[in-house]
Amino acid sequence: MDTDRLLEKLRKLYILTLDYEFHKSSYAKYMDSLRSNYADLLQEAADVCDRTDDGAERIAACIPEYVCHELDQISSRRKRDLKALDHKMNMVSYFVPLMGEIPSLQAKGLTERMVELWNEKMPEYKIGHSTYESIKGGFKKGIFCYITTAVCRSMHKPDDCYELAALRAYRDGYLSETEEGRHIVEEYYNIAPTIVKRIDREDGADEIYQGIWDEYLSPCIRLIEEDKKEECKELYVTMVRSLEKKYLYS
Repeated sequence: MDTDRLLEKLRKLYILTLDYEFHKSSYAKYMDSLRSNYADLLQEAADVCDRTDDGAERIAACIPEYVCHELDQISSRRKRDLKALDHKMNMVSYFVPLMGEIPSLQAKGLTERMVELWNEKMPEYKIGHSTYESIKGGFKKGIFCYITTAVCRSMHKPDDCYELAALRAYRDGYLSETEEGRHIVEEYYNIAPTIVKRIDREDGADEIYQGIWDEYLSPCIRLIEEDKKEECKELYVTMVRSLEKKYLYS
């Protein structure tokens, strides 16, 4: 089996998925198509992992090395950061989950090593491990925590910070208890990744996130603490409509 030929096929597959949109309504369809159309390639990858001593390591390094090389060719820091954002989204959304489904017992270890090598080669553009199931579950969390997580990240707050915990509890409790609340989450969670991605492309992304925090999220937390849950919902809807208008339709 020609491992070099396999690695070239994987690079071409990765480049293909760069053009895929990341939306709740189309994600499962795209992943089903990838599984079906590239079943033979996934089997080849599994065979290389299982039958060669260094196969899994070479596959794990393939895309991190490719992306690192591509980014090194971009002299402008701003353009490099924007391109890195596309690569990070593609890696976490499509490529790592797809490689995690190769028919091999080494699949999980392979993708974990892939993420590890990525973060070693590009520490300024770190990614986390992902699976198809975790992303499907993530869609159910909704825009509230997607945008909030992006804001807290820009403010260097950890994923388990008080603010995120409070807003997640509000989402899973009050919002999820009523049909209207569930509809609000359902209506908006499909646009959250696009809103965050477009904010991240702005020159003053950190300032934008700080503004969202000051105008919407910090007041939302105060309203939750004061048990003014309906007022929090109204402010939340105002936030989403404002961001939707500015970053999707402007």
